[in-house]
Amino acid sequence: MAAPPVDCARKDAQTGICLVEATSPGQAADGVAQESENAGEEGPEASGGAAAPNPCTYSVAEPQPAPDSVIWQGKTAADGVVYVQVCPRGDGSGLAAVLVFVPNGSAPPAPPVDPRVLAEQAIASLVMRAPEIRMAPPPGSTSGLVGLPVWMWTERGEQFLGPARQSVSAGGVTVTAVGEVSRIAWDMGDGTTVVCGAGTPYVPGAGGESPDCGHVYAQASTRHVPGGAWPVTATSTWTITWSGGGLSGTETLELSSSAELVVGELHVLNQDGGRR
Repeated sequence: MAAPPVDCARKDAQTGICLVEATSPGQAADGVAQESENAGEEGPEASGGAAAPNPCTYSVAEPQPAPDSVIWQGKTAADGVVYVQVCPRGDGSGLAAVLVFVPNGSAPPAPPVDPRVLAEQAIASLVMRAPEIRMAPPPGSTSGLVGLPVWMWTERGEQFLGPARQSVSAGGVTVTAVGEVSRIAWDMGDGTTVVCGAGTPYVPGAGGESPDCGHVYAQASTRHVPGGAWPVTATSTWTITWSGGGLSGTETLELSSSAELVVGELHVLNQDGGRR
């Protein structure tokens, strides 16, 4: 199981399987039989409180050891199956393999849960929606005018701004993901992008520009498309952080919604009856 070149110092006389000893700090290597017993205690028959995810992997030994091998711990093939247990060395120098006996009715510990997989599941479960556009003058109206301020804001709520939270657990590992809008970028359709937070809702009768999220069009929307409207797109950037199982990470997600705003020009008649 180790990377070559590796010489096998000890083999089972009848099966030819290489016997590898693995010790932990403060524990003497009393031979393969002792290693197998220890592995069995920490694996299928372990009891007590919650433990850290098992970093080992297991596969059925092929061939199985000879009937008189010490690996069977006095049992026979009718009592269980011998597995190859592969675990990371404590000093980080690689992997170590031992043979362990697993009684019938038991199973080797499941492979460790990857927190990153749980993070993907938690993020996929988050409820995050694109901005619910609000404007004054409102989208679809014909009351917008060149030179007059436009107020922009978005609907409030966890699904629009966050924080949205979701946790997923498996194999004794819990990962929690939290998503929150870090900014909203408004593409006003005239080549201008305005970056805001959630913006300030317009109050009827309020004068002047929005205190934190507004725009003033310098041209009528008919300059863009004859008889048409300025296309407005609001894009929220969600920053998603997750942690659990000893790992953490950050991801971003962009969600967009669109609207249209007609912006006209105010024509003033002069005394001669012309327009200017």
